[in-house]
Amino acid sequence: MSYVVGILAAILSFGFIVFIHELGHFLTARWAGIRCPQFAIGFGPKLLGFPLGGTDFSLRLFPLGGYVLMVGEEAGSDADDSWHKQFITSVGEVNFPTTAGSVLQNIAQHDAEVEAFLRSLPPHRVYHQLDDLEGNFNAKSTWQKTVTILGGVTMNFICATLILLALGFTVGLGNIQKERLARASQVGAGTPAEKAGLKPGDNMVQVDGISVISGQDFIDQMSGKVGLTVTVTVQDSKKQKRDLKITPDLFMDEKYTFRQGKQVELVKVQEEVLIPNGLKLPYLVDKVNGKPLKDLQELRAWGRNAKELMLLGPQGSWQLKTEKNFRPRAVVGVILAEIIAFGFEKKATSEVLEVRPGSQAARVGVLPGDQLLTMQGVEVVYGQTELEACLLDLSKRPIVPAESFKLTVVRKDELKELPMEEIPKPTAEGCGVKLQPVDAKVIVTTTAMVMKEIITIPYKIARDLYSNFTKTWRSLKEETTGPIGIMQQIYDVSDEGLPELLFLVAILNAFIATFNLLPIPALDGCRLVFIWWGALRGRAVDPEKEGRIHLIGIVLLLLVVAMVSFRDIGNLYMGKHLMK
Repeated sequence: MSYVVGILAAILSFGFIVFIHELGHFLTARWAGIRCPQFAIGFGPKLLGFPLGGTDFSLRLFPLGGYVLMVGEEAGSDADDSWHKQFITSVGEVNFPTTAGSVLQNIAQHDAEVEAFLRSLPPHRVYHQLDDLEGNFNAKSTWQKTVTILGGVTMNFICATLILLALGFTVGLGNIQKERLARASQVGAGTPAEKAGLKPGDNMVQVDGISVISGQDFIDQMSGKVGLTVTVTVQDSKKQKRDLKITPDLFMDEKYTFRQGKQVELVKVQEEVLIPNGLKLPYLVDKVNGKPLKDLQELRAWGRNAKELMLLGPQGSWQLKTEKNFRPRAVVGVILAEIIAFGFEKKATSEVLEVRPGSQAARVGVLPGDQLLTMQGVEVVYGQTELEACLLDLSKRPIVPAESFKLTVVRKDELKELPMEEIPKPTAEGCGVKLQPVDAKVIVTTTAMVMKEIITIPYKIARDLYSNFTKTWRSLKEETTGPIGIMQQIYDVSDEGLPELLFLVAILNAFIATFNLLPIPALDGCRLVFIWWGALRGRAVDPEKEGRIHLIGIVLLLLVVAMVSFRDIGNLYMGKHLMK
């Protein structure tokens, strides 16, 4: 795909989402009889436009949003009303039997008699009289204003739903899942991975000749190889493979890193760990609990069940304590990328309808009604296609001694881990399960569930902020993206195909609509709060005061967008991508 096509796809897709939102406002405003002097896609200088029915439609330089200007909605907006300019040149003070609507219609038709009469009237009197009677947002009922404000998000939701349904009936149920490959995102300095030559962006495809089918599968395979030299086959972005020799370190209690040298060494501790006086790293370990220590494997065995370990070495003694046990695991110093990919399911969902007696699934413990969740770290919850791709990979490799394949299911809202002690068959039917076929009912139900899940996101964020503000706020700062990040995501997925691009556009439509419902100044949700607050107290909020509040909200939102955009630009520069 050329860069030009990708950039155009990003701009047009984002512009389409904005257009749909503003079109919803415009159509509901016209339904309510509200005049809309301007309908703009983008901000800044006008690139092109045309007048139609009293509205100036325009495309502007910066395609990062849009707006529909309604008469009376914002303080000072009258000055931008194209009708106002016509009144200024067509006024005069005589009693002329007509209505505001007739005047507007006659002006639009350049009626000479009406224009002659209006020329003698004081401009402000005629204009504001008509402004009060005809097409002013503030003159409408509470319900008309509510429908108008909700028009944008409603149009976004309708658009998202229709796209998801269309995709469901043509190419299958869309899903967003973690990429199956174990891809390195970051490689720590001085770690076994860096010493072996692993680079960010490399995919781990084999461990000692056994294929790796997911990031979790890579972790599971490496977990029992602490202190042992392992041959890891990696593949770079150019599909070139090479073998690396890696000796995993031992990480215990999420605090202590041990390394295998001529003898065991404690080489690193987390910042909160206090090193006893007189000791320093690296700390050589001769004995543990008074017994000679051979290697990391032996230390790993001790750490599985112990709450205290007394380390003895040439520097002296060092006592380690923990609340439960030391939870030992292998580490190589690599952070796996959490890149997501799009998929479509036409065969069947992951819901189990039947289990054949005596089959592999029956021996493992799968029951009708279970929902398959993961298989050896691969997310198979999205349906039969991903499940069978995983089964095919696993059917070609042996089970590691003393280990088993791990199948996780959801049973009565609880997670159940079912170990599989045999090599699976390559198909769902071969394993003995019949899954729920994808039919019209499933497509409609799944689409409704997706939309419901997106709509409840603000509630979940508020709940998480209440229960754990610090953690949730940090997660929001790290994961929130702005217009540039959204356009990057569209650009990244545009190379996958039209269905994938449409699926992303549908999801973004729903997300943007949900965001607009938040009661934040300058957003639709806050405008609704002002409308109903005025209705409940019996008088509208002062437009000047409301306008100032929204102006402050716009400034704050622009600052947030700017900060998020700087991070998005930094991610682009560093080559970090969310989409596959």
